[in-house]
Amino acid sequence: MTKKITISLPDDLAAEAQASGNASAYIADALRQRRRVEQDLAIMDDLWGAGWQDGITDEERARAARLLTGDAEADAA
Repeated sequence: MTKKITISLPDDLAAEAQASGNASAYIADALRQRRRVEQDLAIMDDLWGAGWQDGITDEERARAARLLTGDAEADAA
């Protein structure tokens, strides 16, 4: 079942969603990814306790961002 809604997005995000060819599917996928991340973070809180992420350095966060964007070659050196 689907439900039609109207949303407002900043221009850059609206352009990205429209460029995908199917803005509804693109936004639905983004929301599902966010839900998975939130569930994963909740699991980590259960495993290691609240505040487990406090020990993550800025360098580790930058490396994770590079891995997410596919720039893993920069970390292989």
